[in-house]
Amino acid sequence: MLDSSGVTRPAWTDLVSGYAARGDERLRGAAARLATAVSDEGVIYNEFDGDQTVARDWQVDPVPLVVDGVEWTELEKAVTQRSMLLDQLLRDIYRDQKTIRRGLLPPEMVFGHPGYIRKAARLEVAGPHALFLHALDLGRTSDGRFEVYADRTQAPSGIGFAMVDRRLLSRTFPQLFQTVAPRPIATFAGTVRLALFDYAPPGVDDPTVAVLSPGSMSETAFDQAYLASVLGFPLVEGDDLTVRDGAVYMRSLGKYKRVDVLLRRIDAGYADPLDLRTDSRLGVAGLVEAISRGTVTVVNTLGSGVLENPALHTVLDELAPVLLDEDLALPSVPTLWAGDDLQRTKIRADLGELVLSNFATDEEVIAPMLDSARRADLLARIEAHPWQWVARTLQPVSIAPTMTPGRTTAHRPGVLRAAQVGVRAFSVAQGPTYAVMPGGLGMVLADGLAGAAQRTVSAKDVWVTSADVGGHVSRKSGTRSAATDEMAAPRTGRSPRTAAYFDVAAAASPRVLADLFWFGRYGERTESTTRLAKVARERYQEVQYRPWMSGSAAVPLVLHAVARVTGTALYLGTADLAAEPDDTPAAPERVNEAIAKITDLTIARSVTGTIAHSADRLVATARAVRDQMSTSTWMVLAPVERAIEQLGEQVRGARGAAEPTSVAGDTTLDLGSDLGHAHDEVLHGVLALAGLQADSMVHDAGWLFMDIGRRIERTITLADLTAALFVVAQDREVEQALLESFLVANESSVIYRRRNRGLYRFGAVGGLLFFDETNPRAMIYQLTRMHDDLTALPDELRSASSERIVEEMIAELRRSDPEDLAAVDATGRRAQLGELMTALGAGARDLSDVLTRTRFASPRQAQPIWGGGGDGV
Repeated sequence: MLDSSGVTRPAWTDLVSGYAARGDERLRGAAARLATAVSDEGVIYNEFDGDQTVARDWQVDPVPLVVDGVEWTELEKAVTQRSMLLDQLLRDIYRDQKTIRRGLLPPEMVFGHPGYIRKAARLEVAGPHALFLHALDLGRTSDGRFEVYADRTQAPSGIGFAMVDRRLLSRTFPQLFQTVAPRPIATFAGTVRLALFDYAPPGVDDPTVAVLSPGSMSETAFDQAYLASVLGFPLVEGDDLTVRDGAVYMRSLGKYKRVDVLLRRIDAGYADPLDLRTDSRLGVAGLVEAISRGTVTVVNTLGSGVLENPALHTVLDELAPVLLDEDLALPSVPTLWAGDDLQRTKIRADLGELVLSNFATDEEVIAPMLDSARRADLLARIEAHPWQWVARTLQPVSIAPTMTPGRTTAHRPGVLRAAQVGVRAFSVAQGPTYAVMPGGLGMVLADGLAGAAQRTVSAKDVWVTSADVGGHVSRKSGTRSAATDEMAAPRTGRSPRTAAYFDVAAAASPRVLADLFWFGRYGERTESTTRLAKVARERYQEVQYRPWMSGSAAVPLVLHAVARVTGTALYLGTADLAAEPDDTPAAPERVNEAIAKITDLTIARSVTGTIAHSADRLVATARAVRDQMSTSTWMVLAPVERAIEQLGEQVRGARGAAEPTSVAGDTTLDLGSDLGHAHDEVLHGVLALAGLQADSMVHDAGWLFMDIGRRIERTITLADLTAALFVVAQDREVEQALLESFLVANESSVIYRRRNRGLYRFGAVGGLLFFDETNPRAMIYQLTRMHDDLTALPDELRSASSERIVEEMIAELRRSDPEDLAAVDATGRRAQLGELMTALGAGARDLSDVLTRTRFASPRQAQPIWGGGGDGV
């Protein structure tokens, strides 16, 4: 931000003035809004913690990284040249290998790197470049020069993150954004899109393009889904694709649709379990064969990961004049390769100042952080296999303002400080050259040695100013502002080959349909479980303050019924509360015990059937089909997650951080009000989600399966709750209380009071909740909606067996008489009611099973008949 004399550089002037005018308090408020927006948008990064994948909120620094436009223009030229150089090198490695034969490129750097794939040799690429997408991790030296720390060529990530960072930061500081007017980056997505069409196989004028993802549990799943959504291409996984007659097809709405171009986001080695890694479950069996036949283009091409070898940084200066007839304009960070005797000597001498990488094992070691014994061991390993080791110097990296906290207590959130920064720049093949994103993914680096080793702690939006003198743009010219351009569609021309630009088929594979189906089920399960827990809590609190109220003995029965319906009775241990219904439930210790059990029902994430577990599965299924979801989905899901997490933190705080989450048996915690607030927040979120699904999603096949899932879940819950509460008859006062709770849990108490006067009668309640076709909570309503959804599906997805199951359930219900269902036999049971509810619950579960077997089943991936791994050669 400052030059050597401490004066603000011209490009930063507007930003500095804007920050000064806002002051610390407003900046802290903006930082808090940005963090909330990240959570509300569901922007996450998956981290691997042992055997589990943990979704972390994406960290975005509220302070953008400003780069002068004139300086960036020169950088763009250098990035383009480096992309051209790596493109030529990639072609040579997999074709003539002139650089190897002439001694310019040591063979160990190629054949010893795991990114080299023998099967990719001489595979044709339908396009002018072998390297389609290139990302570079850049840093500045103390004298202001850019250097490349890493080339990302395998399956470069970060474009989606960069675009969402820009969108969120422009909303956080809208006036400041318009004042600085950075160059828009949204047009880069249009460039990528058109470039993908240009890579269609010969003779394909209307190509189908898809983004091949390893799945929603991969580290950059959000980045993949967001980019696919912006590009307008379906996000597919290996199970969504199949190879037939030498071509790749995507299963969509029960049919097979030819795929012509795949933007690959899985590592190349996992792309084909037949020809590459035989243990892969991420790829498509036969994909290499399809590529070799020229029926599909995969970008980045298989084998491009070999260019990520950091050892290549030691030879690029010599290769540039040979392959491009130019000197390298954008140098790499000073690098040493231990395979060279002289360079290995330098490594031994300067070990305490180096970061070392083993490119064969993907291991990285920061040597200054090792003690003498470990340094000696490291040197021994280098001597044993010198060609695997690469070292680079730990040199100071340029700094810039940030509000991301540092490692010291002095670096508090919301306070400006200096931090080491870097940038990931992106280029994409465009005609005979490359187009560079005007900005990129900024990075706040860690403090100290870790930052010098390029360890990242937060993202930054990169604002590239106008290329006019001084980095300023005239805002009197009447031209569109950068802020306007960010929201505009990419202004790119159309060629005859890009007709599919406006006509790209949406993926409706069995995986996508299954995820939408379970999205509907888990959404309804979260809502229904929350309603049940809320009713049980309210009943206990009522009798706590009014112990004389009639029917108080029904309260523990309600809680036990809730636990039975959710499948958590054994975990919660509610049978002991319901065993003695005549005992007063209003005793303080009994109320606190019950509230503790309801709290466990709310926050226990690892227990199937709890609110937390259902909400987690709801969010997971939404992330699996993120490209199908409205961005508003995350706005309503984020408060649900926060409410459950905050309640869990309150429980852990009350019991101590080392205590388990469960609060059952602890009668000392007063969680009633906090628990009620959590239930209200969850209900607000899931009800908003239901409204969003109804009014903001296209009612296509995926939506129909989602609605079927909701209706199945509501049918099962209603059947199980009815059986748990009313098959065994209770005395009059207890049954009155049970009926009232039953109506409240099913959102039907108001309409019942309007239609009926006096006491609650089971016959009237049953008529409303089983047979009233105008009541959206009634059993018949769920069954008729299921039938309508099933028959509205496209012919190729309709299922005669599924429709028959629902028709039989409807017939079974309509044959029943409300008075017969209410009748109590000599044993004190409503036998016909129990039989009907069992039949309806079983029917709904059978329907789910049939759909899973027939409509959501993934094709069986062909597997090699030999064993082993690696390249399969």
